[in-house]
Amino acid sequence: MGQASHRWRALGEGAPSVVVGIEVLLVQAGFAVPVRTAIGTHRSRPLVFVRVVTDGAEGWGECAALADDTYDVEDAAGAFRVLTTAGVPRLTAHLGTVGGRLPTPGRCAAVLREGGCGPLASATVEMAVGDAHLRAAGQSFASLVAGKTGKSGASPPVPVGGVLGMSTDVGELLEAADRLVAEGVSRLKVKIAPGRDVEPLAALRDRYPDLALQGDANGSYVGDPAGPPRALDELDLACIEQPLGVGDLDGHARLAASRSTPICLDESLHSAATVRQALALGACSVVCVKPARLGGIGQALEACEIATEQGAPLWIGGMFESGYGRAANAAIATGPGRWLPGDLGRPSGYLARFVTEDPVYVRGGNGGIPAQGGPLQLVVPTGPGLGRAPDTAGLRPWCRERRWFAVR
Repeated sequence: MGQASHRWRALGEGAPSVVVGIEVLLVQAGFAVPVRTAIGTHRSRPLVFVRVVTDGAEGWGECAALADDTYDVEDAAGAFRVLTTAGVPRLTAHLGTVGGRLPTPGRCAAVLREGGCGPLASATVEMAVGDAHLRAAGQSFASLVAGKTGKSGASPPVPVGGVLGMSTDVGELLEAADRLVAEGVSRLKVKIAPGRDVEPLAALRDRYPDLALQGDANGSYVGDPAGPPRALDELDLACIEQPLGVGDLDGHARLAASRSTPICLDESLHSAATVRQALALGACSVVCVKPARLGGIGQALEACEIATEQGAPLWIGGMFESGYGRAANAAIATGPGRWLPGDLGRPSGYLARFVTEDPVYVRGGNGGIPAQGGPLQLVVPTGPGLGRAPDTAGLRPWCRERRWFAVR
């Protein structure tokens, strides 16, 4: 069967699907509450979707880009512009040379790279193309990840971690943590920065001595050669995420060698190759998997395979996705590896508008059967495709811009 990354990239080889058209939508979902990090406060949440319509099915992709470029060089408005002026026109031009036949996700990614499309924008189209192939074949994404010969089949639900924004009030932080723990999260991740690190994490550790806990610095210690305070090593953290700058793998390696707390990288990992490089250098011992940042689902699956080969724990990072994107990420976490609880909480808990449906969540139980109490888990979709497709009619009231590209 080969590895999952190979199976994904080869989806649809020899398939007769012909593309009718491609739609790009910019939707304003909004945040229910602003999210504060070390590098800025996110107040708006636009979402970019790509819909690939074929003669037998349609596939959806969701862009992870945020409202501004404080976290990544690609923002949502820029991704929409690149997709509508370069990425999708280039793909439709390619389709014109092959009789409109839907390419494999691997070929689609190559066409977009050749056109200079950024990784987040490219990942959106690759996702839509793969989803269309899966739906045409009646196959679930989870079954592809697992290498099952059947087209569907249940996968175990995956544990859910919670995310806490940076707060200047420890009491408020603890109240927010209490709400997440009451929901059943198996891990708490809190945004930290110089001067706002030891106190909030120590308070959380005192409140929850046995819960998995980690700090996410978003590169905020870039100007401090000593890095995060050594006092954090006394708090039994699962990891400290991205303490230094994006390109500073050597600095992360030196920091990792001097601390007992594992270092996890996120922003520094922009491809499967950089995951391999970071692990080889000792720049991290825990890997955050964000499919869009890594360049798409194919790159993400390959990154998982590299981390698993080297015995590095890994977890799914979040980009405040809709329910559709969140369900797709959950399926990746059903693959082999030492998986930690990921950023897979309910989208309706942070998005202001119900632009897509939440995936199904359960508390504990056996095989996804709900139980009283127990850890919160996300049920991995078993139907065709990456997850429950967005409802086009439901998106339109919040749609700021849309473009349709007919394929002739």
